[in-house]
Amino acid sequence: MEEADIIKGCLSGNQKAYKALVDTYSAYLFAICKRYVIENTLAQDCLQESLIQIINKIHLYEERGKFKSWMGSVTVKKCLDILRKEKRHISAELDKVKEPMNDELISLKLEKEDVMRFLETIPSQYRIAVNMFLVEGYSHKEIGNYLGITESSSRSLVSRARKMVAEAFDNESMKISFLKRNIEDSKLKIIRS
Repeated sequence: MEEADIIKGCLSGNQKAYKALVDTYSAYLFAICKRYVIENTLAQDCLQESLIQIINKIHLYEERGKFKSWMGSVTVKKCLDILRKEKRHISAELDKVKEPMNDELISLKLEKEDVMRFLETIPSQYRIAVNMFLVEGYSHKEIGNYLGITESSSRSLVSRARKMVAEAFDNESMKISFLKRNIEDSKLKIIRS
């Protein structure tokens, strides 16, 4: 089923269109959920809630932008709502904390997957803020509103998360090796030379 047919079918309540939406976009949306929620069970709950929200609110989709982007935005908001309800992130005020002075650059040789796996190991408030800022493109003001923190706290969280990544991958005396326990669970092990 084509995207336009899926949208039209969902708008008219067609069960086959609902199934096509789920089959076509679940993997994409689940990847978004996993960026915010590490636990598979909670990420699956976020996906389910997001799909329900998308189906219930599909009439609000305006064909100005890409449908996939609209669904991604709905999914991010749903993940944040669930995290807020679960109280899984700490939205501590960081206004008095100094931000790092240098703008750290991460080596271009890094693989995106390595960075994403590393982000799974940092505290959730940093992971959420950096995902929202770098991956989703939210402003610090929007991040602050969603997380219930100030704009400067958002800047600080993103800056600290960037610094964590830069330090982990920039340090030549560290080797990164990912040990797969199983397909769904990977852990980061940092070995000092």
